[in-house]
Amino acid sequence: MPRITVLLPIYNTERYLCEAIRSVLGQTFDDFELLLLNDGSSDRSAEIAQDAAARDSRIVVVDGTRKGYVHWLNIGLNMARGELIARMDADDICSQDRFANQVRFLDAHPECSVVGTQAIRIDPDGSPIDWWRVPISHDEIDGRHMQGHTGGMIHPSVMMRKVALSEVGGYRSGFEYAEDYDLFLRLAELGRLANLPSIQLQYRLHLKCVSFTRAEAQSRLARQALQEAWTRRGKIEAIPLHSYHSRTRTEEDLMWWWARSAFAESNFHTARKHAYRLLLKRPTEMRRWLLFAAGCLGPAALVVKRFVPYRLGSLS
Repeated sequence: MPRITVLLPIYNTERYLCEAIRSVLGQTFDDFELLLLNDGSSDRSAEIAQDAAARDSRIVVVDGTRKGYVHWLNIGLNMARGELIARMDADDICSQDRFANQVRFLDAHPECSVVGTQAIRIDPDGSPIDWWRVPISHDEIDGRHMQGHTGGMIHPSVMMRKVALSEVGGYRSGFEYAEDYDLFLRLAELGRLANLPSIQLQYRLHLKCVSFTRAEAQSRLARQALQEAWTRRGKIEAIPLHSYHSRTRTEEDLMWWWARSAFAESNFHTARKHAYRLLLKRPTEMRRWLLFAAGCLGPAALVVKRFVPYRLGSLS
């Protein structure tokens, strides 16, 4: 029996799927099975998955019609033979020692039900944007979640004990798009949560990300999950108000965010690339020239900024 079952849902991700699968198969800890859960893809994703399975006996492909990730994640949990469940997304990349580090942590901390990692956010081309920093300890993670802030754990980075998932009933179908936040709130009532301090995942941002395409539904369901968590835990105060990003962002919104965040993390090539694309769309706007110039100047722009205050633009 494999020690780990990797759940990797797929929906029309042919552009990135090969790289995601390779990063899993290249793990230094190789005692795992990889379940590729095809959610009715209409592109070449199913073909890519089947080809990978033909080359590696650890891969099992499950094809079906479009049902949503929660449905397929629960199918995967029911099929899983491993005592540990690792999540992975079809557009992300994990480091080769991710599984080894997480297994080592869980073996050393039997009170912990879930362990995630830090991540680097990358753009659709794989260029680095910034470091997605998440808290390390249970109290910090759960405290953040209970205050209405999602993202205390990065879902495709986590490894979880199957017994804990079974005890809380797995993913809940009524919380599609916020299923991870709801799950972590419930798991925190059973055991401890943790994140490794090291970066073990490249988390890809692109226009099809759920946090962009389903922002309004995600915000509404996250608030419902939080309300239920407060009720389960016997809290009688009003739940904390939090300003979720409920507006669906445009392509230009995202390019502004990626360029500014990349510049702040000194990833000047990424900043320059997206600033140039913004400039092509509206070359008469001064703030786009400032952003592009900052990306071109790189570290020198930080020196200039000390003497000539300027802003690198904001969301359109």
